[in-house]
Amino acid sequence: MMKISDLKPGQKVTIGGIPAEYKGIEKVKISNFAIVEKRVFKGKGIDKYYSLSDGSKTLKSEKIEVI
Repeated sequence: MMKISDLKPGQKVTIGGIPAEYKGIEKVKISNFAIVEKRVFKGKGIDKYYSLSDGSKTLKSEKIEVI
C-alpha cells in the first residue's frame, strides 16, 4: 500500500476525484495562529493540507489516487 509520505513533489493525484498536485512539505500560515510545516496538495479550487504525522496514512484511506 502506498502512503502519503511515498509521494514525490510535483506528482499528479486526484483527491476525491478532483485533480491536484503534491507540492511536498511546505510552511503554511494557519489563520490567526502560526506558521507550521504541512504536506501540501494544490489543484483548481482546492488546497489540501495534511500534518507531517499523516504521512503514514495510506492513499486509499484518504481517497487519493495517483494519476
